[in-house]
Amino acid sequence: MIVGGLFLLSLALYFSTMSRGITWLNTGADGGDFITAARAFGVPHPTGYPTYTLLLRVFGDVVAIGDHAFRANLLSVFLGALTVPLVYLAALRVVGMLPSHEVGGSASVRVSAAIAALAFGTSRLFWSQATITEVYTLNALFGAALLVLMLGVVKNLTQSNHAIRVRTLMAFLLGLGLGNHTTLGLASAAFGLWVLWIVWRFFGWRGVLDWRPIVALLGGLLVYVYVPIAASSAPIVSWGSPDSIKGFRWMISGTIYRPYAFGLASDFLSGRIASVAELLFTQFTVIGTVIGIAGLTTIWTYSREFVLASIVSVLTIAVYAVAYDTVDSFIYLISAFMLFSLWLAIGTAVLGQGIKRFAGRVSSLRGYQRQAYVGVFVAVVLVVPVWSVISGWGELNLSGNDGPKSYVEQTIAKAAGGVVLAEEPELFALVYQAQVANPELDVMVIGPVMLQHDWYWDQLVQYYGDRMPLERPDSFLQRVEWVVGMNLGIVPIYTTDDEREYYDGFNLIPDGDIFRVEF
Repeated sequence: MIVGGLFLLSLALYFSTMSRGITWLNTGADGGDFITAARAFGVPHPTGYPTYTLLLRVFGDVVAIGDHAFRANLLSVFLGALTVPLVYLAALRVVGMLPSHEVGGSASVRVSAAIAALAFGTSRLFWSQATITEVYTLNALFGAALLVLMLGVVKNLTQSNHAIRVRTLMAFLLGLGLGNHTTLGLASAAFGLWVLWIVWRFFGWRGVLDWRPIVALLGGLLVYVYVPIAASSAPIVSWGSPDSIKGFRWMISGTIYRPYAFGLASDFLSGRIASVAELLFTQFTVIGTVIGIAGLTTIWTYSREFVLASIVSVLTIAVYAVAYDTVDSFIYLISAFMLFSLWLAIGTAVLGQGIKRFAGRVSSLRGYQRQAYVGVFVAVVLVVPVWSVISGWGELNLSGNDGPKSYVEQTIAKAAGGVVLAEEPELFALVYQAQVANPELDVMVIGPVMLQHDWYWDQLVQYYGDRMPLERPDSFLQRVEWVVGMNLGIVPIYTTDDEREYYDGFNLIPDGDIFRVEF
């Protein structure tokens, strides 16, 4: 009943606040790239995200409601709503590691786990991703499922149960999850080592090197076979031409993004760290933060391995997010906040039981008054998810914000038969509108910065040969100039940005929210 209730509550929250069309809000600028790649059976930006791309394609075909942007956002709603009850189940298992005199009976444990799951489900970072087209709700779903399975495996292993079937399932889900987002590996590494240590302790190296989980992991990773197969058919979206060995390596290694990893200048480090601390309070309020930390210190007595694994996992994700030199790297912290919600479940159960014991020792209190003490505490803890909904609704509710959708519709209609040179965050939304929503308008959308890649130039030539020079200059700036020069006076050509150096030789005339390029 609680599982179903959490799913329905989360579903209602996310659906009522999800974007009704294409958007780049809530750091969702990549949504258009994902949808366009899925519809073309293509390959989006590195690392290719094959698990998500295939799921997005299937969901878009099966759930024929609204346009493809609506369906893609709806997928995030369902994935997010499925994640919350899994967090509840994980919290149940974590709190179950403590003796009943610490956390109370089954009712107390269930209430604490439900409050923690709601706190995570209404946390701003996760909520923001459950309303747009992005990979992070699926990443959280894999993470929550692995936590539930892992906590069960730990219990079974300590009872000398080999638990090989569950371990094999875990390995397969990990491989499949890495096909969605590679940060799942960072978040799960410490817990994986914990499981392997227990296996080694009870079953030795033979258990650690059991072939079944290894094969299952590789089986999950086989989802990456989609990338070269899809690229071999030359779809209109195929980053890096990964049907070659060189292109495939470039794709799955995320070569284009390597400079960002640990690339943050030291001058900004202290500010980033302070922002992460502020984010924690934003997600769980001061009350929730204090209770979560209290929960972590309490479980240390009963499962130091869990404490160490969760702290290492949180720190690994936090360091990666802080040092990653992009403005939206804080999204990676969703995995860390999921673990914090488990600490919150422990703290809620322990403090609730402590208040119950205190009320029981006060002889002057009647039975209903003792229960009232506990009820007041539960009400106080419920402030965490309730406050998150109240404070976040105005900022995260995208249901009535059709600005991005109107912008791309008007831009593509205006540029019919011509060229649009677009910068982020509008680029991929415009690509979606041109290639998926309105392909009949025959608009070539170009990301000028991407012209530095030879594979990108060649794809444009293949699909828009009449608007692309056949010869490819070596200079990036010259490539932009040649494309613009070839189309000026022949087809309409627009740009979304008038402050780029590669437009210095042209006149940019304001035309609504965009600029018309002229001699």
